[in-house]
Amino acid sequence: MLKIGDRMVTTKDLILVGVLILVAIAAIWAMVGSKPKPVIGMPGTGMVLMQGGQPGSGLGQFSYPRGIAVNNKGEVYVADSKNHRVQRFNGKDWQLMSDFGGFANVGGGDVKKLVADSPGKLNEPNGLSIGPDDNVYVIDTWNGRVQTFTSRGSHKQTFAVDDGFFGPREIVTDANGFFYVADTGKHRIVKFDSKGQKVRVWGNKGDKPGEFNEPIGLALDQAGNLYVADRLNFRIQVFNADGIFVKQWAVKGWSKEQIDMEPHLALDQIKGLLYATDGRGKAVYCYKLDGTLVSTIAKDAQGNNLFSVPLGIAVDKEGNVYVTDAGAGKIYKIKGQ
Repeated sequence: MLKIGDRMVTTKDLILVGVLILVAIAAIWAMVGSKPKPVIGMPGTGMVLMQGGQPGSGLGQFSYPRGIAVNNKGEVYVADSKNHRVQRFNGKDWQLMSDFGGFANVGGGDVKKLVADSPGKLNEPNGLSIGPDDNVYVIDTWNGRVQTFTSRGSHKQTFAVDDGFFGPREIVTDANGFFYVADTGKHRIVKFDSKGQKVRVWGNKGDKPGEFNEPIGLALDQAGNLYVADRLNFRIQVFNADGIFVKQWAVKGWSKEQIDMEPHLALDQIKGLLYATDGRGKAVYCYKLDGTLVSTIAKDAQGNNLFSVPLGIAVDKEGNVYVTDAGAGKIYKIKGQ
């Protein structure tokens, strides 16, 4: 015991005083402390490592999320398509770090007439890719262009092709800064150098090798081969860096329906595995690079459908798989194969 003046203070009294001090500190922090930014998800169990998000337009919410990308720091970028923006999250705790883009309708009300002199604004962004310089390449689908941003979302450049894109959907960059665009509406692939100059164009509408019917998803392997989700030909085609056809294989789950049928691709370069989404089939397929199906990811631990409309997909350096669920307005982090 401790004597203070004429009063004997017991250990119990000291503990009580300590608790009251902590409560007071917590109350002061709640009143004047900074409010935390939104967090989109919480850790899961089993195959699903993390999940979160909900439909809406607020920060940390999504309206038909499509493309997704992960940089070497583990930061996750999501093309929040119908909110016309990109949101960036910390991949460890899914706390919102920043958002950029935004909708700029200066064309008299028609969303497809947004003028190209609104740098940094987006109209239904889709594919995302992280360049070797850590810049973020964004397919600005209904502005018909590619825009690049710093890792924190500051606008840098805008690229297009001389004869114009028509509804481009996906982009992928290689280690040398070359980037490839799936020009979906024109049934072709366009390759650019690191300065945004067109290097090569190949493809036209058809079903022969080297032809396309609405190509969407793109991925690159360690050898520089390009994998293309040839949507309405229900196949994946593979080309070398010069656009020369290498091989193809059929994807049995893909179907003719237009709605929700936007297959994206992601490649685990270390394990040599290619992931492909199937929005209509509510599944993600995992292939070896020779086209052999390894697994189908579609159910949770209880046997229920895991996804509503899986579209965008990415793989981090640890082999974890990230999937955007456009139908549910959610993002999943899944243990890779």
